Parts: sequence; structure tokens; C-alpha cells
Amino acid sequence: MIEGRLLTEKRGAVGWIIFDHPHKRNALNAAMWRDIPSAIAQFQNDPDVRGLVFRGAGTEAFTAGADISDFERIRAERPVDRYDSFLDQVVHALQDSQKPSVAMIYGFCMGGGLQLALACDLRYCGSSAQFGIPAAKLGIGYSIEGHKRLIETVGHARAREMMFLGRRFGADEAAVIGLVQRVLPDAELEDFVAKALTDLAANAPLSIANSKTIIEEYVKASATPDFTRMKASVERCKNSADIQEGRQAFMEKRKPRFTGT
Repeated sequence: MIEGRLLTEKRGAVGWIIFDHPHKRNALNAAMWRDIPSAIAQFQNDPDVRGLVFRGAGTEAFTAGADISDFERIRAERPVDRYDSFLDQVVHALQDSQKPSVAMIYGFCMGGGLQLALACDLRYCGSSAQFGIPAAKLGIGYSIEGHKRLIETVGHARAREMMFLGRRFGADEAAVIGLVQRVLPDAELEDFVAKALTDLAANAPLSIANSKTIIEEYVKASATPDFTRMKASVERCKNSADIQEGRQAFMEKRKPRFTGT
């Protein structure tokens, strides 16, 4: 039986990061968690990549979260629980990346897997999707960062219900509470995400990066928003070749050809 692994694939302007551990519902072992930040960096440093998509192998699960058996082995070897550290590194890598990220979700999206999805900028799911954070059923102290992203997304009242009851949410309910932006029939999900990424890739990368920078500054957990960083991001757009291209394309009534410069 193949051990879980993280796969990366570049398809045109999109970098795909795939959780390949299907016999365990794509649960993430320690090696897979460790590899995610470097996969993000790989695509972050590729100027041809305009966006990232995370998905699980197959259609049974996005990811069921941590591979508990693997983390029990790590705990036995080291007294310090490193799971939260892995998760925080992944979340911060996503927050710090200038490339927008999409979680494409089939089936189970649970625990730490849901935290990873919440760290993505966009979440689209199939009708088979199921969401939940079973920390209270397992005696786990769910992470500070995980609570933060959940509250930002669904509000504190919904977050309390999810965390206190530990129950699962179906796809339609997840859309109602804002956990995902759109629900599609499973058979239509990948085509929808591909179209969304095509539209995204046609837009100005610096404008998208500017919006991502400002949004992340306003939702970060500690300190005040870094206005110097936000203003620099706006100025970068003002001084770019892309803003000239956008204006020229508008005047010429054609589609712009943005380069991210």
C-alpha cells in the first residue's frame, strides 16, 4: 500500500497541489504537511503560475485531516506535539503567498483539513462534501490559528456551534453559513474551478496580490494592519506596466494581456 504523498502539477497558469493518500481518505501525514510550504513556494516563484488549487486524490475526500497514526508515532519519538506547528507553517505560507489559492473539495473535509481549506482564498465544493471539526469528540485543543480562520469565515456564533457540537455539515449548509463560496454537482466541480482559474489568470496579478495583501492585513490575529505594507502594494500597481496595459486595452476595446510587471 502506497504511503501518503504530496503531488504537484503545473497545468498552464495553475499550480495543483494534490493530497495523495486515498486509502486513508487523503489524511495528511507529517511528511505531507512538511512538503506543503515548499510546494507553495515552488509555484510562488514561478511567474507563469497565476493561482493554486488544492485537492485530494479521487473524489471521496479533500482530506480527512491529520493521519493520526503517523502523529502518534511522532509523539512517541518526541515529547512535543508538532501537529500545530505543521499546520501553522502551512497556514502562514498560504497567507504570505501572493498567488490566490482555491480549495476544490469533494467528500470529507475534516479537522486540520478544514483549517487548511479555510486558509485558502476561495473554496468550492461538490455536493458530496462534508465538513466538520471533531476536536471536542477527541479531547483535542484546536489551534488558535484554526479558530481565527473559522471565526473570520462563519462568525463567532456559527463557530461556537461547530466547535461545541463537533457535528458534520453537508455541502448546502456549508454554503449557507459561508464556509464555501459555491456548491456544484460533483460532476461539474472541476470544470467550474478550471473556468474560475481561467478568469482569474486573465486578470492583473498585481491587482489580485494587492487585494490579498490588504485583506490579510485586516484579518490577521495580532497587531494593527501594516499600512506601510498596504500602501506599498497599492503603489506597486500604480507604477506597473499592467496598469498601462489595462488602460490601453480599454481604449482599444480588447482584452488586456497582463504580465504581472
